[in-house]
Amino acid sequence: MKNGHLTFKIFFLLVLNDIGDSIAQIFMKKGLTVTGIDTVGFSNLLEFISRNSTSLLIWVGLLFYVLNFFIWIVILSRIELSIAMPIGSTCYIITPLAAMMFLHERVSPVRWAGILLIVAGIYFVSKSKRAKAGES
Repeated sequence: MKNGHLTFKIFFLLVLNDIGDSIAQIFMKKGLTVTGIDTVGFSNLLEFISRNSTSLLIWVGLLFYVLNFFIWIVILSRIELSIAMPIGSTCYIITPLAAMMFLHERVSPVRWAGILLIVAGIYFVSKSKRAKAGES
């Protein structure tokens, strides 16, 4: 199945991978916030490592990264990287939404404009692959 056809199953795995990536990012950010260390430098590097290495939130985030690694391997075994990466960029949409909901972050209108450009890019990439497949 190296022909690069984007099936529903592969699309579902791409979205699942992006959701997992966003969940990992939220857990990592929340874990880092809970430690109470705002800035990291040479003077507090050991304390930073010590506090974060015992954070359950960070470990859960790392677990999601590991699970995502295996999903990504399956995806790459089925479609071309040049298709997987752009379509897999939905994490740029999912993560700000999750950050707003779970971390109470504010996403500015300029960032939303950038997100819309990413969505447009995903659309054009998916259309270009279909057009190329139709030409063959």
